[in-house]
Amino acid sequence: MNYSKQLVQVCCIALLVILAQACAKDTLTSSWVDQSFKGPITGKILVIGVFKDPTAHKIFEDSFVDSLIKAGADAVPSYNYGQDLSRHSKEWLHQVEKQSGASTILFTHLSSEKKETENLAPHGLILGGAMYGNDIEGYQSYMVGVTLEQGYTLNRTTDFIKVVLFDVETGKQIWAARSKSVNSNHLLRKDDEQLENLYIRDMKRDHIL
Repeated sequence: MNYSKQLVQVCCIALLVILAQACAKDTLTSSWVDQSFKGPITGKILVIGVFKDPTAHKIFEDSFVDSLIKAGADAVPSYNYGQDLSRHSKEWLHQVEKQSGASTILFTHLSSEKKETENLAPHGLILGGAMYGNDIEGYQSYMVGVTLEQGYTLNRTTDFIKVVLFDVETGKQIWAARSKSVNSNHLLRKDDEQLENLYIRDMKRDHIL
């Protein structure tokens, strides 16, 4: 393999990474607020993440609590409380609510998930339509090369997430939002800070925070 061909392959990989990162996008699709609620909220926000992965809720809760604290709110993760009970049971919920002393509870859960796989041929990513040679034999060598080379697989996951904020005293919803999060090959996000900030901005707009 000559140097110019190696260079083009490196450019292909770099372009793939850039495209994958560009595809990673968080969008707030809808939100709702109780117009009768007089904000901003006072007291602690108890953050509860509901996920199938037994460790995912801890990672998410830590990240969301950190984002809320940076925004000036008083927030705590639910995993610090009710450790002697089965998580997410009614008894557990009542205990963590009491132990945390929270005035509001923020539930987050994955409502649905969509996974897609796209196979990309290497010649589809050649920058500037580069070719090897201007004659018939040169172009044939180029076509054979890119046809036999291994392509690239792009895995794309779309998460549909719902977040609901409850007032502990009344037991009623005061704010809710839905979002769509697209992540390609898990190259962009290491946590959910980008997504959480969408929620926080919306809560501030609605005078929740």
